[in-house]
Amino acid sequence: MNDTTGSGDAPILLHEVYTYELRIHAITLIILGYRRLSIASFALAEEDEITGELVRSIRLVTVDQTSPEWVDHYEVREQVPQNVAGIFGKHRPRMDIEVERHYRGPRPCIGFEAKRLGRGKRLNAYLGTDGLGAFLSGHYPTTHGEAGMLGYVQENSVEHWSGNLARELARGQYQVSAGGEMRTLMTDSEMPLFFSEHTDSRGKPLSVIHLLLSFAPPVS
Repeated sequence: MNDTTGSGDAPILLHEVYTYELRIHAITLIILGYRRLSIASFALAEEDEITGELVRSIRLVTVDQTSPEWVDHYEVREQVPQNVAGIFGKHRPRMDIEVERHYRGPRPCIGFEAKRLGRGKRLNAYLGTDGLGAFLSGHYPTTHGEAGMLGYVQENSVEHWSGNLARELARGQYQVSAGGEMRTLMTDSEMPLFFSEHTDSRGKPLSVIHLLLSFAPPVS
């Protein structure tokens, strides 16, 4: 499919195709990278350590000759400075993980902010001004109204945290749009994927992917 000929709608349709692929492929890259990690070794690790090793592992996926051919179209970066009006240099906010889709023309990307869950870290950080709130306020810009949140679960189960997260989002203080409450987007034997829809501070729709990755030690 290309946008060199045809009606004026072609670039829009092409963009929709690539942003849909970006969502699926970004999630897949994170899961594949996660599966390469020694999960138990991160049970007490700090957020930046986990993020750094996760990105390193994802990059190994992108250069692995056995990986799907589509990985060639993506670049994965960590701690990426964001271009925000009125904020310059080292003061710019930094996205924990950013996945960019390469093709000629505007390049859609999706940013993921990561927060630890457990070991003294609570949902208020995940949902607060440096987490989900950073997307809702526009502090972290998006290319097409879609963003991601990663929860590094270091205590209790993914089900425990996803249940608490759904209840918190339902309280009505996180700009959840009508009918946009957290719901399961995809179920995997290791990790379910959740999705919520919001209205950001500018009144624009914002879709958020929630992926909770378990680093908790197994229950004996």
